[in-house]
Amino acid sequence: MTQILNRGDRTMTSVCEEAGVLRRTATKWVQRCGKVTTHPTQRGHMKWTAEAKLKALVETAGLAEDELGLYLRREGLYSHQIMAWRAEVIEYFETRPKCAKDARDETIRLLECEILRKDKALAEASALLILQSGYPHHPSRGPGPEIMTW
Repeated sequence: MTQILNRGDRTMTSVCEEAGVLRRTATKWVQRCGKVTTHPTQRGHMKWTAEAKLKALVETAGLAEDELGLYLRREGLYSHQIMAWRAEVIEYFETRPKCAKDARDETIRLLECEILRKDKALAEASALLILQSGYPHHPSRGPGPEIMTW
């Protein structure tokens, strides 16, 4: 029984032949034990990650019933798993918490407003300095200085 339960990638038939036990007998032992299915699926033993679940949901979203059946058999899934995963995703998006604003958000907004105000004041002061210095030369003001030193 231990050899059957710990057979890894080997088939049940090969383990039975090696142990000298009929497959039918070994199958009954396993069924009585209830620990292993007689026909393990290719990916049934796999623990599905969130990414793999999402991929399966996307791939099955638009499939017709017969195509869905093929997909489920190929991937070793059951339709109730897909329905449960879909329900989990919907529940998450319906109940996820909204982004809470904290005191830092308000401080950041006030500082950004202050920076804009100071940028405008600096631009105005720069324009006044340029106009006072007479540069660039404007024809209506007469001849300007030949060399400007800053």
